[in-house]
Amino acid sequence: MKNLNLKILDDTSPTRKMAMGTWKTVGDPSVYGLIEIDMSEVQKVLPDYELEHDIKVTPSHLVGKAIAHCMNLRPEINGMIRGSRIYLREDVTLFYQVNIPGIGHDAIKKATLSGTTIPNAEDLRVYQIAKALKEKTQAVRAGEDREIADNLKVFEYLPWCLSRLYLNIGSWLIYGLNLNMSFFGLPRDPFGSVMITNIGSLGIDLAWAPLCPYSRVPLLLTVGAVTDKPVAIEGKVEIRPMLPIAVTFDHRLIDGVHAAQMASELKKCFREPETYLL
Repeated sequence: MKNLNLKILDDTSPTRKMAMGTWKTVGDPSVYGLIEIDMSEVQKVLPDYELEHDIKVTPSHLVGKAIAHCMNLRPEINGMIRGSRIYLREDVTLFYQVNIPGIGHDAIKKATLSGTTIPNAEDLRVYQIAKALKEKTQAVRAGEDREIADNLKVFEYLPWCLSRLYLNIGSWLIYGLNLNMSFFGLPRDPFGSVMITNIGSLGIDLAWAPLCPYSRVPLLLTVGAVTDKPVAIEGKVEIRPMLPIAVTFDHRLIDGVHAAQMASELKKCFREPETYLL
């Protein structure tokens, strides 16, 4: 006699199969934190900036520029673990999650997530990040980014039991051995220095995301929705537009001192947007 009435879910998105191949247990060195950013100063200057550069700038673009600035200041957190050693990157590459909506009667079931990278972000201005991400996102959603499209296609036909093996082998070749596998259709640096997910655009105020072991990324930021909140300013309560950023980091590479300095520098970027962001 069956204990529970269960059935196997066969028809699902490639992302779900990737997730099953990513996490085996809940034990990991992840640390979780929350940074709340006052967007008042940004909102004063952002409309003119968008008009000047003819581009829509979202909080995730601003966060990308700010974190690139922070990692450029503290290069010891811009790295990855290979074997038992820490290796540092020479530039900051931002990875942005991209939502790919489903099409047709199976739209909800077929919707999935992908991603794209913005290299050398420390040298880019915010409008350049926004324009590059817009172009790359459109290419991913249209299936015109062949590397991403072909790799997602692999997961449509890959057996569930082999998904973990495929992800781990790819990570080992690209990051563990530092081999250029682009001639096999694998991106040279598919995940970059830091992952950024704009959950605010999905209507979610706040959420923490888990680190992906095969990505070798030590830092993940989820950007929530800007909401008006009461804040104590010089002993008085004021209503300010606040942006929550949920942070997940690998404690093997980043510790509390790094996290505190990063949070302080991020807040400074948004307090002085014309100096650091716009």
